[in-house]
Amino acid sequence: MADPGRDYDAAAFARELLAAARAEPGAPDAGLGDLLAESGIDAAQAREVVASARESQLSNARLRRRTAELEALFSTARELVRLQDVDEVLDRLVERAHQLMGTDVTYLSEVENDAGDLRVRHSVGTVTPEFRDLVVPAGFGLASKVAGTREASWVPSYQSMREAPHDQHIDDAVEAEGLVSFLGVPLAIGDQVLGALFACNRFRYDYTPDEVLLLSAFADHAAAVLHTAQVLAERTAAIERAEQAYRELHEHLAATEMASGVHEELTTAVMSGATVVDLIGTVANRLGRRVWALDGSGRALEGDEGLPRRRTLTDAAARSRATGYAETIEEGGRSWLVIAIPGADRDSGTIVAEADDDDVGRRTLERAAHAAALVSFKRDAVEAIRAERDARWLMEVIEHGTSDAELPQAMREGEATACAVLDIRGGESIAATATASQVVAERGVVAAQDHHLIIVWATPGALAETERVRAVLAERLDAPHLPAVVRTGVTELSEVGAAVRRAIGDLALLSPLGIEGVTVSSDALVPYHALASSDPGAAVRFVMELLGPVLEWDERRGTVLFDTLACYVEVGQSRQRVAARLRVHKNTVQQRLQRIQDLITGDWHDPEYRFRLEAAVRLERLRRAARSSA
Repeated sequence: MADPGRDYDAAAFARELLAAARAEPGAPDAGLGDLLAESGIDAAQAREVVASARESQLSNARLRRRTAELEALFSTARELVRLQDVDEVLDRLVERAHQLMGTDVTYLSEVENDAGDLRVRHSVGTVTPEFRDLVVPAGFGLASKVAGTREASWVPSYQSMREAPHDQHIDDAVEAEGLVSFLGVPLAIGDQVLGALFACNRFRYDYTPDEVLLLSAFADHAAAVLHTAQVLAERTAAIERAEQAYRELHEHLAATEMASGVHEELTTAVMSGATVVDLIGTVANRLGRRVWALDGSGRALEGDEGLPRRRTLTDAAARSRATGYAETIEEGGRSWLVIAIPGADRDSGTIVAEADDDDVGRRTLERAAHAAALVSFKRDAVEAIRAERDARWLMEVIEHGTSDAELPQAMREGEATACAVLDIRGGESIAATATASQVVAERGVVAAQDHHLIIVWATPGALAETERVRAVLAERLDAPHLPAVVRTGVTELSEVGAAVRRAIGDLALLSPLGIEGVTVSSDALVPYHALASSDPGAAVRFVMELLGPVLEWDERRGTVLFDTLACYVEVGQSRQRVAARLRVHKNTVQQRLQRIQDLITGDWHDPEYRFRLEAAVRLERLRRAARSSA
């Protein structure tokens, strides 16, 4: 009851009572006690009022705390809806949890791999860099227990924890950070654990259920953020995979369409009798880049500028021939594709093109190589038939001086001007004949006899052309010492057999003379052949070729031109000494020598001609001396 003797302010009492109820828990309440004492309320009732006020303080504090928590959670939810940067959202979430939990350190760990290792990704309140990037191996530490059990877990003192195995690396990081008590809650969506959220203090502390519930609420939001980011990433990846698949399908269809078009063009070209060079032109136009065709020895059929070294190309062609696919080579900072043209028993050639990033060019070149192989097979078959027919014709001409067979194309377009014989001893005659036929082409006819390769040329450059054939065969047969002899002046088919036999005889003479690896004119070997040949008529033919007109003049007119020439040779070509020895006037010697020069052809100032003339003179003197002594 109020004291009637004192003034009592009911309004002030009500205000003080409300202020006490709204105050923070533990705030001083002396003013309320004084008012209660002045109001005349007994002590027991006054204590009940103070207890009610304190209970209101606690309730109001819980409401304010819950309001702040809900506001933080709603803010996080709004950011989750507007999710743009996952790391930024998680940073803010950890910061809000840190503020509301009021702990020294708050951090979030994410599952890093399939093994279940967790790595600290976002943290507030940490002071050591080691802890900010700490990795907790699966099966160790409180984090692994939280992730494994998918339940909240806390320890008042981490150092004395027995709930999970310790790891020295983790213990060192915790000690360096100065952390003592831990509360951890899982980040889980369905059956998937994405990580854990922790609140820590640097002193011993027992966490309350409200703190566990609050941290769990933030963990649920963090799990939603991570899961949403994961789903978006998977969706983005799926979209990218779909777009990539579409691009690949588009490229594949384009490549297929192009390859089909190229294949159709190449097939048409093959059927219409196109050459390998024609096919290469078609491929180059389709690909929009330079393409080269090489023969079996690695030489470009048309222009080799810009190509890698020949050895590099032949090595790449060998690898391509073994695999059946195009090979990529690098040289001088540039790239090329090299694909061998398939061949049954020999190198049919190679296709080379500047490389590109796509596979269209590679597949196109591989198709072109097969088309070129068909062209080569067709060409080889035609050439083999022609070469066999021409070889039979040539052998008949050699043996009989004529032939009833159809005249080869080369002989129809040009006249036989020379024949050549190459010694292919030790080589494969069939392969050598095929190779020579390709090189000779329409300029002559080729045949093989024993270990000799015979060519009848219908070209004025027989010596140079024979050397070209010899060089190719020397490389293909791996026979650098292979020799060849060319006999010129063959104007009639009836002369071919004798010219071939003469060239074969000249070949036999080269080895004793140490001549190899070259092409030699038969005319250059005439004196040596006459002197060394076992043919009984060789010396006579040699003498008659040079001195025949002089000997016939003496025989018809009874003159002594040969004796004068022989004396001129013996005395060192001195007219005065000839006159003295023959006892005639010098003018007579001069007249006889002039007649001799008119009868025979040749430049007396040419050392080679003088050598041959002297050899013929001495052989004739030897013949006359032998006959006179018989």
